Amino acid sequence: MQAILISSGLIQITFAVALGWVMVAMFGPAGRFGPLRNAKRVLQCHIDNILMALLQFAIAAVHPAIPEIAGWLLVIGSWTNAQLFLVHAFSEKGYIKHRVIDVATVISFGLLSVAYPWLLYAWFSA
Repeated sequence: MQAILISSGLIQITFAVALGWVMVAMFGPAGRFGPLRNAKRVLQCHIDNILMALLQFAIAAVHPAIPEIAGWLLVIGSWTNAQLFLVHAFSEKGYIKHRVIDVATVISFGLLSVAYPWLLYAWFSA
């Protein structure tokens, strides 16, 4: 599971770096990049991708026995949580109200809300 978390974290950091270039374009005269309209949401996505990647690295580096399902919940939750900001970047106002997005948000936070206590329990049980 460590290799999966490290690989996911590296991919997520790489995505965040690429998103940094998108932000450079958005803070230019056009104020947007393709269909992306809200630079603040792109910045939030950029930062959240970095933070989620670092959390995956940290768990992989220090946890001696990561339960596989908890690890996958962490990977999936880390990716979905960060990309929800990018979805909102398609709106000038920075927020898209839609039932699918609301459900995805609940699922994403739910995955992480299960993964972290599970990892904590596994840490103290190891």
